[in-house]
Amino acid sequence: MDIVQNEQNTGSLFDQIRARVRRTLRDGVQLDLSTQESRKLLRRHANSKTNFVFLFVDINNSTQMSLSLKEDKFALLIQIFAQEVSVAVSGYGGYVFKYVGDAVIILFPAGHDRNKACINAINCSRAILGIIQEIISPILEQMKLPDIKVRIGMDYGEVLVVVYGKDIQKAHIDVLGSAINIAAKIASITQADQILVGESIFNILCHPTVEGVWVDKVNLREIKLDTSKWNYPSYLNVGSIYRVYEYIC
Repeated sequence: MDIVQNEQNTGSLFDQIRARVRRTLRDGVQLDLSTQESRKLLRRHANSKTNFVFLFVDINNSTQMSLSLKEDKFALLIQIFAQEVSVAVSGYGGYVFKYVGDAVIILFPAGHDRNKACINAINCSRAILGIIQEIISPILEQMKLPDIKVRIGMDYGEVLVVVYGKDIQKAHIDVLGSAINIAAKIASITQADQILVGESIFNILCHPTVEGVWVDKVNLREIKLDTSKWNYPSYLNVGSIYRVYEYIC
């Protein structure tokens, strides 16, 4: 019964997403895309350090699409992508941190349970890939528009939350630290429809915890890196480069 119920729920959810994407193509963006909730979260950690999983999702070959599509069509494609990623993120305990061009940057609070944050980030990534591959791209193809492929990179670590101003409610707020920088670097080497994770996440998920929550090592496979281009040192294994792993769906 549980399996049948889960399949029915998934089918219902996909039907809702499919309907929303079609409405967006016809009438424009259906939701207000905002980073307000992530700013609220960050304000609770103002001028202090905390831990997050950072997830970067960006569209592969977006530059080529921008050159081949009319401006309004390309903008609509980006809006559909950002809208559906944002909706998916909220279902996995994540927060949209920033919209940057053709990319969405997401954070998962990891101060209390880093295992759960890492697992949520991976499950969210899988959901995003499924939504794009099974719903968005087929609809775009029906509309004679190019399909979307995404690249997903993530990493975990401590960052400093900085408020740029006196009024914490109005001032710009941002994070500083290697975790978000490495996550961005990982996303930049990711291939289309691929999920890559940093060494920190591998070390968390591939070791049993007190709660017994972990990911089997067969799901994370280390990738070979060109050390002439990838030369970021590991702060976990002194003397070696920072390792990157592919999540095998």
